[in-house]
Amino acid sequence: MTKPKQVNTIAILMPGDMGHGCALVFRQNGFRVVTCLAGRSQRTRNLAKKAGLEITPNLSALVKTADLILSILPPEYAVEQAIHVAAAMKAANIFPDYVDCNAISPATAKKVAATFDGLTTNFIDGGIIGLNPLKEAGSTRLYVSGAKTTLVRQLNGRGMIVRDLGPEIGRASAMKMVYASSTKGAFSLFAAVAVMAELTGLRDELFQELSESQPNTLATIKRMVPRIPLDAHRWIFEMAEIASTYESFGVTPHFHKGAGEIMQLANRTPLAAETRETAGDDLALTDILQHYVDAMGHSENQTKK
Repeated sequence: MTKPKQVNTIAILMPGDMGHGCALVFRQNGFRVVTCLAGRSQRTRNLAKKAGLEITPNLSALVKTADLILSILPPEYAVEQAIHVAAAMKAANIFPDYVDCNAISPATAKKVAATFDGLTTNFIDGGIIGLNPLKEAGSTRLYVSGAKTTLVRQLNGRGMIVRDLGPEIGRASAMKMVYASSTKGAFSLFAAVAVMAELTGLRDELFQELSESQPNTLATIKRMVPRIPLDAHRWIFEMAEIASTYESFGVTPHFHKGAGEIMQLANRTPLAAETRETAGDDLALTDILQHYVDAMGHSENQTKK
């Protein structure tokens, strides 16, 4: 009887906040973890070093080394990266499993899958729900779907939880879209509420009312309004993918088109230049709201109480 193939080496493309956290917990669970940093930013290089990743000189060397490749990067680059990896596989004539873990619509997931047509690699649709696994203590969820998920399911309980949604490409991406539409969609709505309170001169009064009647909403505003700009550049595209997913099922896309506009606003604030590593936790919410207002082009005199 043939022994089932085992995952020994995982490639992470790319080790940003989520990717480097995955890499570190996988290393802690006995896997060898590699990456390729050609053309990547200094921040990504620093995070790769922090996670102790082995660096391959190019994608050709990476596909020759890895049993399993996890694509984890800003979603607008998912298709482009898959094209490069598929070309490297074809040139090397080696075909490790490829898991697209990005926040993309089912339609985009199928475009990514199509880049591997004619190759013998197993393409797995994926979607990560939860925080960086370092912060979730191993409870970050990786939802997957595809015809052959045997290798990726070996990660279950070894750094994250893997949940298989069946053989259909697009189901895991749909799960990510629906879930993120509730979380990031709500965050953007609450940011809009807080900015409107600032613009109407009712910030203090509204926050007092929320503290009495909707304390959970107020807590979300205080927690997330300062944090949205740190990820807004990635979430703009994600909101567009969510809107596209809703529209494809006949549900209004306008909630999340609006959410995308809030992400664009957040991305115009000075806070967008910060990262999760550099951002402080001590900025006053009133100052942060003023950054949002300024990004709209309103003068201080227009918003002064």
